[in-house]
This record gives sequence, C-alpha cells and structure tokens, in this order.
Amino acid sequence: MYKILLAISPLLLNCIASSGQSNPNPTVFIGRQEWMTENLDVDHYQDGTPIQEAKTAAEWKICNQNRIGCYCNYDNEGCYGSMYGKLYNWYAVRRGIAPHCWRIPSKADFDGLVGYLGATEAGKKLKAKHSWSNDWNGLNISGFNGLASGCRNPTGTFSYVSKEAFWWTCDARKTADERGTGLSFFVNYDDKLDYQITEDYGYSVRCMRDKGAPPPNSCP
Repeated sequence: MYKILLAISPLLLNCIASSGQSNPNPTVFIGRQEWMTENLDVDHYQDGTPIQEAKTAAEWKICNQNRIGCYCNYDNEGCYGSMYGKLYNWYAVRRGIAPHCWRIPSKADFDGLVGYLGATEAGKKLKAKHSWSNDWNGLNISGFNGLASGCRNPTGTFSYVSKEAFWWTCDARKTADERGTGLSFFVNYDDKLDYQITEDYGYSVRCMRDKGAPPPNSCP
C-alpha cells in the first residue's frame, strides 16, 4: 500500500504523514501581534452563511467571473485541506471569514511582522520546519509555522504546493478597476516577500489580532 501511494503522489503521501501533526500552541505572539499558527479552514462566513465550494476549474472561474466568494482544498484533496487549510478567492475574504474577535491582516500588518523579524531575515523565521521541498524548510523561530500551501490559479489549476505560500490581505479595492491585494511569499528566496494584485486566485488566510488592544466584551 505504501509503495502504491508513493507512486501515485509523493506530495499526497507527505500530506497524509504530516496531517497527524498537531500544534499545542494554536496562537503565537510576535511583537505586538498575535497570530494563529495555522491557516484558516472554515466553510462558513462570519454570519453563518455557507461559503460556496468550487471543485472544478469551471466552477472556480464562474465564481470569479460573477464575483462570488468560494473556497477549495488544494487539488480538491481533503488531506491537503486538513494540513494547509482552505484556499479562498478574494471575494470570500472581502465578505468576512475571520472567526469572531480575529481579523484578516492588512499589508501594513504583514509589513510589521516582516520588519519585526528582521526584514531580509524574516523568511526562514516564518517558514515551518516541514512541508517545503528541496531543502527549503524554515527554522520557524517565530512560531508562525508558515506552510508551503500553494495556490489556485484563475484558470482553476493548482500550483506551488511544497514550494510557495500565499496569504490574502484585507486591503480593499480602491477603484472599480483595481483588484484585490494579496501577500505572497516565495520560498525560493528566503528574503523575498511580494504583494500580488489579484482576486481570482485561491490563497490561504492567516488571521491575527493586536496584542494589548482591548477586545470587545464578548471576546475570550
């Protein structure tokens, strides 16, 4: 059985082996920020409305063409979803998917995170110690536990699992023609963090909140 799985998909086999790992610390404080240590894996909006799942490439493209929020698991494999969290288009992020008392980080939040970790030295400090190919695993000194979760392209194809990680920001469109903003981290350059302008890709979501900021009374 092991050899059969390996022949079919080494990446999926690694996913199965790694998905059993649990993190005893679901959040981590980095500077003045508190971050979840896992990517978001919800299928409902904040108001309880289900988020549409787009499995086929056609479904993914239709959702984006009609500006409908949607999600998927990488390669539509539940194992990848359990390990990496779900991939969301920007319309889902825009509508509101962060759990109560948490929020989607802004570009400024990510800038602060990277700056606190030493700018050009931040890459390996953010990356997890597993899931990255070609000896690109990180040190995870920060505890952020950044996994190589890949993305979904506008065409509906999947790319870069084990090689790159992408996280959405909350930055909204400023004009009718400007597209949503997402943060992308390229694994092959440990010091390279770029902001992509796109809304029809499927990116991961990592939630955070400000350390020391008085939360609403209903927050834990």
